[in-house]
Amino acid sequence: MNRCTIPRTARVASLLGMAILLAATAAWAGAGYVGTETCLECHDDIGASMAANRHGRLADYQYPTDVHGCETCHGPGEKHAEDEDPALIMKPSSEMGAMADTACLECHKTGVTLDWLMGSHADADVSCVSCHGIHGGQLLVKEQTELCLGCHTDYRARMNLPSHHPVKEHFMACTDCHDVHGGGYAGLMTGETSRELCLECHTQHRGPFIFEHSPVEDDCMICHDPHGTVANNLLVQNEPFLCLQCHQPHFHSGLMSYDGDYDIPAANYNDSGSSMYEGWSGTSHPDSFKQTMLTKCSQCHQSIHGTDLPSQSIPGQGRALNR
Repeated sequence: MNRCTIPRTARVASLLGMAILLAATAAWAGAGYVGTETCLECHDDIGASMAANRHGRLADYQYPTDVHGCETCHGPGEKHAEDEDPALIMKPSSEMGAMADTACLECHKTGVTLDWLMGSHADADVSCVSCHGIHGGQLLVKEQTELCLGCHTDYRARMNLPSHHPVKEHFMACTDCHDVHGGGYAGLMTGETSRELCLECHTQHRGPFIFEHSPVEDDCMICHDPHGTVANNLLVQNEPFLCLQCHQPHFHSGLMSYDGDYDIPAANYNDSGSSMYEGWSGTSHPDSFKQTMLTKCSQCHQSIHGTDLPSQSIPGQGRALNR
């Protein structure tokens, strides 16, 4: 997973956050609790926004301790209320990194945040408040796609390539595939392999099939890049170059073709024959075999993800995925 910061920057930010937290802790040490009503005497604007926020609608029994309201997250506010000094109150910020998550994880210990400390975001020192707005009506500080791509800028470029999942069109979201709060399997919303995640939507390729294509059974991303590609169908490379990384080309591609015009003569066909090609004509040139065999493999091998029907080619022994 791409990180928002390089490791050195993450360590510096973490140390800075710890220093801020330790200094602030010392500043409000010995302070008492004054209650939410006292906070709202000055912060009435935040109080209005909290009325539309799930945090502002918590009942007393839903808090993890006997402390309720603002001071659950911000700590004791007595000294801050007396001196009106911002340095005398806990203010979780993205600069604090993991240290800012302490208050959040007091409540959010289960569910999607159960494995937070094992995830890539926690490892990169990305805090809860880097993405989430605590006081406002919206849980995210930005629209989800823009929020994710604000850090993962390389994926923004991929999603603008010709073939891409419809994320920027808002038919999908990053969290449809990615577990942003926990470890999961390589950061994905699945406990098994990435293939299982793909097949939750692309069920027609699940199988099992009698005639299988081995890369499909291993990992979809051997052939596909889910974030975007130049090639069609999210293929990491155009045909036939992708196929030729594993498969040898047909021997026909090395043959010289007939050079000149041709006509298919009229003929007598028995009941089992076909006259569909009768009367056809055209022009062939020496590279006709190469054009046919080295253009697009899936023109003939259409069931590339697997099939229960045997192919009719003799050399393929039924395994050529032609149907």
